[in-house]
Amino acid sequence: MSLPSVVEQGVVGKCPRHIRGLGRREEEVWWAQVTEEQRRQHVEGAGQLSDEYLFHDTSSSLWSRLAVVAYGLVAYAVGVTALIAVILQTLGVCTFTGGPLGALPWPAALVINVGLVIAFALQHSIMARAWFKKRWTRLIPAAAERSTYVLVTGLFLLPMLWLWQPIESVAWTVSSPALAAVIRVVAIAGWTYLFVASYAIDHFELFGLRQVVRHFRGRPAPAIPFRERWMYRIDRHPIMTGLLIGLWATPVMRLDHLVFAASLSLYLVVGVMFEERALRRELGGVYDDYARRVGTVVPFAGRLAAATR
Repeated sequence: MSLPSVVEQGVVGKCPRHIRGLGRREEEVWWAQVTEEQRRQHVEGAGQLSDEYLFHDTSSSLWSRLAVVAYGLVAYAVGVTALIAVILQTLGVCTFTGGPLGALPWPAALVINVGLVIAFALQHSIMARAWFKKRWTRLIPAAAERSTYVLVTGLFLLPMLWLWQPIESVAWTVSSPALAAVIRVVAIAGWTYLFVASYAIDHFELFGLRQVVRHFRGRPAPAIPFRERWMYRIDRHPIMTGLLIGLWATPVMRLDHLVFAASLSLYLVVGVMFEERALRRELGGVYDDYARRVGTVVPFAGRLAAATR
């Protein structure tokens, strides 16, 4: 089937696999003719869980695809650096200094810290919403959407850590060296649990690298089935569990650390509620059954999401 006959029959915008007789070369020409919006409409019309053909763009030049890969690598480096900075901060390897602002009186310090958390929460939440992604990918390559999310999150998180106001008063301290060592081991175990959980769901997909590499190779993104792997068989949100353990397991809890942990924990609970609601809408009975069998570190957020979806 030639390209003119394909166009005449009105099948541009349909999946090339559904066009009998369309060869590999003609399929590539098809992808070069349709727009990003037509690809998106096809995927949305098919009702698939992931954008199966969204990143298959053979019309992009080699240099533009290399630029997307380079962008993804930079975003990954920034995102992972920000996460490591959080870990070092909570383990006490680094301390909050206030950056160029220095240490301000505690009322001003509290206002600044809360403001930093609100700014981070708004960025992290808004950019994760489907309506934002749909509009955002009209301006950037769809393959770079996740990398952009990771990059901007890191660019919000790193300044937040830098500007976070120190409050040296101590909420609690553990005097026993043995118990303090145990608590530090628990904290490290929590962060390790978080990293392992990221690999259970595909670490490189989570941080956007797999998407940009797939875009470079001109391959479509496969539909991702719902799976229960590793700790996801016993914990619906193991990344959140690891984060909570890492934030709170410390033998010396200064007030600046306490405000940091408490504010992020509150945001985490709200985030889990929205994530649960989205998963229940997307997966329906499959996720409802999963939620009945597998618990979560914030069970009340899951119940609230089920009641309000």
